[in-house]
Amino acid sequence: SSFFYHMKLIIDSTFDKVNYSNELFETGEYDTCVFNFCNFSRTTLSKSVFINCEFINCNFESPILSNTSFKEVFFQECTLLGMQFEYCNDFLFEVSFESCVLQVCSFFKMNLKNSKFSNSKIIDVDFSSCNLTSVKFDSCDLSKSIFENTNLEKTDFTTAIHFSIHPENNKLVKTKFSNDNLSGLLNKYDLDIK
Repeated sequence: SSFFYHMKLIIDSTFDKVNYSNELFETGEYDTCVFNFCNFSRTTLSKSVFINCEFINCNFESPILSNTSFKEVFFQECTLLGMQFEYCNDFLFEVSFESCVLQVCSFFKMNLKNSKFSNSKIIDVDFSSCNLTSVKFDSCDLSKSIFENTNLEKTDFTTAIHFSIHPENNKLVKTKFSNDNLSGLLNKYDLDIK
């Protein structure tokens, strides 16, 4: 019956240098696909499903993500501005970022416990009410990012810089820090740490 929407299935395909900001992005289920140097500026990605896909050197500026699924999706050397991940489908949501810039993005209330962040600038990103259990921020700059009511159990900040975390507003259990960046826990106290 027409009640069931049959989504187009795209498997093992590579998309190079497509500018989806002026060309329609086809809603579908993309499985094991690679997107190279594509532009997703203000692109509607709603209801699309990405499984085991890679985005390399892509530009995302405020794409529309209502009910988008990212399952084991890898972003490498991408710029992601104003992405509201909280509108994504949270079922099996898992993303990894390597050498990316994430700016003014939001993961509000998302479960990120299997996600990875490496060598990335994570600026002004909202992690409020997130589950970041066992996530490692490997060589990441977390300037102005928000941790509020966040589960930081076993989260690894050892090589992270410029974070500010208020211990009483977050769940800190076996959270990992280094001597060099412990001051990021004390920013609000007006201390002079030598």
